[in-house]
Amino acid sequence: MGGGVGGGPGGDPYDGQVKTSSRPRPSAVAPTAVLTAVLAAALALTSCTTPTGPDGNGEGTTPAPGSGTDGTGGTGGASEPEPSALELALDGPSADLEENAADAVAGMDTAEKAGQVLVGQLGAAGTDPASIEELNLGGIIVMGDAVPVAADGTHDVEALQTRLAETQEALSAGRDWAGIISVDQEGGLVARVKEPLVEWPTPMSYGAAAAGQNVDTAAHLATNGHALMGAQLAELGFTLDFAPSVDVTIGAGDPAIGARSFSSDPETVSVLGTAATAGLLHAGVLPAPKHFPGHGSVTDDSHVTAPVQDASVADLEARDWLPFRELLGGDQYTPMVMMGHVIVPELEPDVPSSVSAPAYEALRGLAAPDSAADGASGGAADDAAEDAADGAVAGTRSDAEPYDGVVVTDALNMGALVERYGANEAPVRALEAGADLLLMPSDLPGARDALVEAVEAGEVPAERLDEAAERVVTMLMWRDHLAQELAEATDEEKERAGVGNTNGTENGTENGTGNGTGAEPEQVSRELSAAAITVVDGVCGAPLVEDSLQITGGNEIDRARLAEAAEAAGLTVGAGPVVALVGSARGAGQGDVVVALDAPFGLPRSSVPDGGAKVALYGRTPGAFEALVAVLTGKAEAPGGLPVEVGDWPAGTGC
Repeated sequence: MGGGVGGGPGGDPYDGQVKTSSRPRPSAVAPTAVLTAVLAAALALTSCTTPTGPDGNGEGTTPAPGSGTDGTGGTGGASEPEPSALELALDGPSADLEENAADAVAGMDTAEKAGQVLVGQLGAAGTDPASIEELNLGGIIVMGDAVPVAADGTHDVEALQTRLAETQEALSAGRDWAGIISVDQEGGLVARVKEPLVEWPTPMSYGAAAAGQNVDTAAHLATNGHALMGAQLAELGFTLDFAPSVDVTIGAGDPAIGARSFSSDPETVSVLGTAATAGLLHAGVLPAPKHFPGHGSVTDDSHVTAPVQDASVADLEARDWLPFRELLGGDQYTPMVMMGHVIVPELEPDVPSSVSAPAYEALRGLAAPDSAADGASGGAADDAAEDAADGAVAGTRSDAEPYDGVVVTDALNMGALVERYGANEAPVRALEAGADLLLMPSDLPGARDALVEAVEAGEVPAERLDEAAERVVTMLMWRDHLAQELAEATDEEKERAGVGNTNGTENGTENGTGNGTGAEPEQVSRELSAAAITVVDGVCGAPLVEDSLQITGGNEIDRARLAEAAEAAGLTVGAGPVVALVGSARGAGQGDVVVALDAPFGLPRSSVPDGGAKVALYGRTPGAFEALVAVLTGKAEAPGGLPVEVGDWPAGTGC
């Protein structure tokens, strides 16, 4: 059951860890105007060559308030070595860097500041290079339809890399920092860039590994997996990944998150969310834990409508908000958090959180113990913000201040907002409420103009726009600095900072796709599936097939991948026990063995004979099907456990 996962054939994979520290606040030098090396520095984390990208040499970053790096609890004593530049960078932006960012924003006019807080969808109006420069755009997000497709049907990563480099050149024009090149890349169904990048199973795989083995093993995998995934993204030119989802799922009643969630246990989600966030940072990629105030416990999908969260703030504090509290109030610096569109009546009735000032106050107050719950539970959001700086609960920092990092909205073109506000009103309301970064407005140029008009008319205080722009620029300067320090750090310095090796094995990888002779990302993806697979109902450890099997259900790719894995194990495909693949989260199947490929919520309605089995796989990658065949043939036991209650099976069910 027990120790760390990560070793195996082909070399040692990324061996990072979640770093905590308490060091003096770093002092930064001013960022240089040289904009051609930071992306290359970040991409040097991987083993292959990278395109030329922008460079910002801005040092420092904001340490998590009260982490010790703000001068309240630094390491001292002659027995401890001075922190390395990498350790200081990981602690967050310095006061000097924040001053540099403020100076940069002070040199912008209102329209330039408004553009700086906007992230547009690549391919939409306003995201061509000329428009990006004219708008002074903060960044872009790549959705699936913007990823070029090669002749063989796989994603053309070379063409994508070229386009992202051109986009970054426009974003960085006239700046001392690189812009946002972002993507939704969580693993499982939410992966915008696919093969030849390494495929990852669902995030719920980590929770299954935690439930069946231990959370430390799963956390190690989460850091490794997200670091390796981030390194491949960085190589293509991405600087931000809207991940991980730290929503706590309620199970089958959760229509939007499901297997995107690590678990239904808030403590497990907290540990794994922190580990995943660290992994992305170790690759020089900005993470964005999401979706506050929690999307896993509502029964509507905000892509369609605005879900209403009827739980009390006290209940939310104990469940949905715990992972965010751990991220914002812990020692690990978290540069950004995503605000969702969920309505919390106790905070503000009938107003989605993304445009609700009390919701932003509650989120920022989580960095300081005894804040949001005590203040907001009485219905007074102002009290919540006030209390944020006051008391502390046992085991947490007593000197914490409200979170001062970037809060980004969920996509502003989603049904939850579109049905309530016009295309240009939603960005204005979100900025006024407390958002710093406005993601995917329906009309990007219109949103910029609406922000300018609102500020000039006094509807939104100019200071609010200044604050948002300064936070965004601080974060981007810090990311440049962190990427540079990661690229320049020695192996010893990385080890001291808790950062593992994302360079692949000594043989390297080929084109960063994980298809080389030492493809660690593929290896860790396989290890994750092998650690997660769960026999929910059936005999553990006994062969479920002998020398052949029949495959039903799933889609064509699912069936082909299982057939390939079975044949590689010496099985004949086309006769014998029926293995039914269930390809949807709540779908059901019938066979000798029923396998839920993503979320396992349909297994209670599935049917198997006596001696059959119901299996949760949590993914449909090649490695997931290899793990399935090993369990079907009895060559491996299924070590995972259910990370959420499924039907009458409690969380933790498994072998």
